[in-house]
Amino acid sequence: MNIAYLSQITNLKISDKNPLDYLKEYDESALEAVLCSHLIPTTILEWSRADALPENALSIFIEERINLLLEALRLKLEGIEFNVFDMGNRTNN
Repeated sequence: MNIAYLSQITNLKISDKNPLDYLKEYDESALEAVLCSHLIPTTILEWSRADALPENALSIFIEERINLLLEALRLKLEGIEFNVFDMGNRTNN
């Protein structure tokens, strides 16, 4: 869930940078639409603009990305029912 498709040149340019920093370089009017089209939560853009990540940023990002993916699947698979089970909250008994 923490992967996005980029050109090789862009990937090399940003590979050693913090997302908060490199997103600022690309923060233009069209960026939000691009993020949405790649099912990337725009929350990360808000964090970049605020120059701060919450302590659990990766968990929030992944959860939001999963929700965007699930919504896209529901729209594509309209009429096909599927269930999602969250295995992250399991306890060993």
